[in-house]
Amino acid sequence: MIVTIDYGYETDAEYIRCSARVGRNIRKLQRQFDKWIYNRNNKHPYWVVAHIDEDGNEHYGVCCITEAFFYWLNHIKCAKRKQVARLIENPPNPPKKKLRF
Repeated sequence: MIVTIDYGYETDAEYIRCSARVGRNIRKLQRQFDKWIYNRNNKHPYWVVAHIDEDGNEHYGVCCITEAFFYWLNHIKCAKRKQVARLIENPPNPPKKKLRF
């Protein structure tokens, strides 16, 4: 199944190919990913220092790119299976679903 990943800009869309099982549940998976990526207890490489206050305390944000979603989907959520999603450049068929980040 082909899924569009949309960032809200006309030209900023990417496409993933995934199994039908993953595609049917893609919005539910996105909600689970959002909980994982924003949980400060998770040590992942997508945390970035967003602000340093007057006292020198660092405040973090998430650099959430498509790579993070693929990493989570293929290595955290579906770690026991082979790769379940991959990025494609030119979809051969029209996308069936759309995610917005």
